[in-house]
Amino acid sequence: MKGKAEVKWTEPDGPSVVSYSDKLKYFNLRILLQEGKGDGSEIITTGKHVYPFTFQIPAKKMPSSYVGKYGQITYSLKAKLIRTLWQIDKAKTEFPFVSKADVIFPGLREPQYGSKVVFLATGNISMGIHIETMGYSPGEAIKVISEVQNNSSLTVTPHFYLYEKLSFFAKDKRKVHTNDIITAIGEPVPAATRQTATKELTIPSHLSVSFLDCTILQLEYMLKVSLKVPMDKNPEVDLPLVILSNKSKAAEERLQEYSWSK
Repeated sequence: MKGKAEVKWTEPDGPSVVSYSDKLKYFNLRILLQEGKGDGSEIITTGKHVYPFTFQIPAKKMPSSYVGKYGQITYSLKAKLIRTLWQIDKAKTEFPFVSKADVIFPGLREPQYGSKVVFLATGNISMGIHIETMGYSPGEAIKVISEVQNNSSLTVTPHFYLYEKLSFFAKDKRKVHTNDIITAIGEPVPAATRQTATKELTIPSHLSVSFLDCTILQLEYMLKVSLKVPMDKNPEVDLPLVILSNKSKAAEERLQEYSWSK
């Protein structure tokens, strides 16, 4: 049984291309099910033979499984049947691993708030964004409350984004890749008006959980609200999000209940 992380990407460097890669091993466990010399002296008779075995996943801090374009974190089982030194049959399968450590984020249950003010020739526009908590599970809805005070002569429109931020590290080099997961448009805010609105964004059920505890690969999520201002720079507010597994969400809620009872 093996657990490992690896990253790999290329970047142009003048006329040439530079490759960056790194690997990190979390564990490598081995069990010998049937001892033999591999010289034909050990004979397994014709028929079906079953060899029960168990592995204990190490009790250490490890990130959840992840597979992406420039890196992956995988946990796998591999079996080898050695007939001779030159005849070796192999079988391999990967299994999903969900870390219990992903509930340990500072401020996980605290409300998140951000604001921005932009000054234009025709007046100023202020925007405040509020969400109930930082941690969510796949399938949950994020209720985004936006407050826009439009003191200009322009009509502005809020745009909502849920995006992932991937960071890869190798050879003292960092590569950052972002990808929009959800995009949505709110109601326009006319000139010289104030508007408070709630927008719900449902987190896709297939999202990988957040992890920051891998030294060569990190996965973060962000909520961004941008005001589209005609003929001017769009003010933006970013709030951090933590995507939890359903198991971790339940465990974290039990911890919260225990803390309140104490």
